[in-house]
Amino acid sequence: MGQSWTSNQQNRLGLEKSLLEKYFSGRIRWINETLPGEAKVEVSMTTNANKSYTLCVQIPADFPNSLPILLVTKPSRPLRKKDGGSLGNDDHSWGTHDGFTQICHFRPCLWSAENTLYQIFMKGLIWLEAYDAHLSTGKPISNFLREA
Repeated sequence: MGQSWTSNQQNRLGLEKSLLEKYFSGRIRWINETLPGEAKVEVSMTTNANKSYTLCVQIPADFPNSLPILLVTKPSRPLRKKDGGSLGNDDHSWGTHDGFTQICHFRPCLWSAENTLYQIFMKGLIWLEAYDAHLSTGKPISNFLREA
């Protein structure tokens, strides 16, 4: 039998679910939520440019102590720059993970157990808005983001 979430983790995930449901009601999908190291949560997002994306947070087995991974899973291929090039560090991206664009949402050294999945998804939505702005203007994604 595999490992289980601790009671503290179960309580924390319950709080996370409530927070996500409050702000993203009807747009959330939990995957393997009872399996530490395999749990994921997806939120469907629509940007101001009326483009649809899905963001997915992979929740680490020691959540909330480690930085979760944030991926763009819709579209189901890596996102590209306006010129067709690959996204990289300058674009606040960590390239691809499992074939999807991985968004930099917190610096690992700045992650703390007080940070929430809601914050990650909001940073992801801001990144998607910056990405759309890049696609329409050709200006670097970093022009539309500020370090936080």
